[in-house]
Amino acid sequence: MTSSSSGTDQPEYRPEYEGPPRPSEAPPRQIFPHEVFPATVYLPPPPQPPASGTRTKKIIAGAAVLAVLAGGAVAAYAYTTLASHGIQPERVLPATTVAFAKLDLDPAASQKIAAYRLSSKFPAVSKGAPNIDAEKNALLSKFFGDQSDFDYATEIKPWLGDRIAVAAVPDAASEAGLDPVLAVAYTNEAKMKAALSKAARTQKDLGYVTTEGYVLISDSQSHAEAVLAGVKRGTLAGVKNYRADLAALRGDQIAVGWADMSAAVAALKAASGPAASDRLGSLQGLNALAGTEARIIIGAHANSDYLEISAVSHDGGAGSRVGRKPVNGTLAKLAAEDTSAALEVTGLGDALSQAWNSASATLGLQEQFEELIEEAGLQLPEDLKALFGTDATVSLRLPHGASAEPEIAAQVATDDANRAGQLLDSLAQPFGFLTEDLHPQITGDGYLVSTSPGYDPRARPGARTLGDDPAFQKAVPDSAGASMIAYVNFGGILDSDPGASAKDKADWKHLGAFGMSVVPTSDGTRMTMRLTTR
Repeated sequence: MTSSSSGTDQPEYRPEYEGPPRPSEAPPRQIFPHEVFPATVYLPPPPQPPASGTRTKKIIAGAAVLAVLAGGAVAAYAYTTLASHGIQPERVLPATTVAFAKLDLDPAASQKIAAYRLSSKFPAVSKGAPNIDAEKNALLSKFFGDQSDFDYATEIKPWLGDRIAVAAVPDAASEAGLDPVLAVAYTNEAKMKAALSKAARTQKDLGYVTTEGYVLISDSQSHAEAVLAGVKRGTLAGVKNYRADLAALRGDQIAVGWADMSAAVAALKAASGPAASDRLGSLQGLNALAGTEARIIIGAHANSDYLEISAVSHDGGAGSRVGRKPVNGTLAKLAAEDTSAALEVTGLGDALSQAWNSASATLGLQEQFEELIEEAGLQLPEDLKALFGTDATVSLRLPHGASAEPEIAAQVATDDANRAGQLLDSLAQPFGFLTEDLHPQITGDGYLVSTSPGYDPRARPGARTLGDDPAFQKAVPDSAGASMIAYVNFGGILDSDPGASAKDKADWKHLGAFGMSVVPTSDGTRMTMRLTTR
């Protein structure tokens, strides 16, 4: 029995719809048990019935039916083993929760399979774990061994479940304004209470309650009980904004983080303690720079050949001006063979000008950088627009050979390329460059500057571009319409590194690339990052 019946009157929210198929990957589908545990592994091929003999035919027919039923039983057992069990942590946290992060080590079957297949490609990480449970124990034993005085094998593992979450819950009666909460699923209540009671004897700032198979731990018993009282009134799983944000991640997630910054500010304003005032001041300071009156959700999703981190933000247009328009395609036109890493972003000049105006008033940046501004002859914020323009692309080439130096180039679309050239000359020395180390040239829409006279990152006619490269296409999803794109060819860097040992190359031979895209939405952005395999 649990000490609360919270969540029993609310349907459990379990997102299953993955949204429309992405162009860069096949449509999502359900993984059936026979694909993981094929029936042919367990059952011999059915013998062909003899040409005559009714009794024999009946016996064989009966055996065939039995074989089919046995195969179904094996498949059902496999599905039960792989299927996710229990409720999610948001079902045991109050509806008033303003920040939340969870780790699900018992995710949907597709995530279990994908995560294991992905980790098995990297023996240096998985350490040869025979299954996902062994990987989980290896991960948690390291965490508890490094972060607490508990002995994982004897005091944590015997009761620890597969889901854990941390949250911040408003509490007007608290001087801090927010109560910290750790929600941990348990499998053995008696052993869990024995471990926490032992900890409570030496740690005064610890209190806990139980509900729905979870223990809720806070910094005092009164705070833990206040959280439980909130759970009885309603849970985070039923909050409309949270449910909509979670569904926007498009697919099952292994880990999720969520925050409602405007609700957090309101909770801190309602408190009177000095800790709340300090936190509120920090949030308001950030608000001057980037507009924190927003919601954001982040999720981790596994595929058999990549790990994806997605973030969806809602800021109502109050955030930065970076990335509000699509890139002009400069990065996609880079030479694939000569590009080890690249970044393209739009609106950087306007965004930096806006940030400079806000930060100068809030943080006094004009005074802090007065000497540099005078030495370089900067006219701020106007020169930021000329230098960084409306679209900027930076690329890196790592030549072969131990003595070869990395080469960097920047292509900027700007309305004042001449002023940008003057700024490059005046800023070179303060930032540690010699004027002869920079090689600028005027282009059709701005300027290009390189650290090497022989490095022009633009693809020659007939050469393959990044946009046509399959490795880039897999690593950078949703590139159409993206306002920021980043790409790092880790596999190519490793292959060409003369200092990499044979063991390193063997351990990481399946490492592909890192990619990122940021796509503007009607009221915020969607960011997707991927680490791929090859």
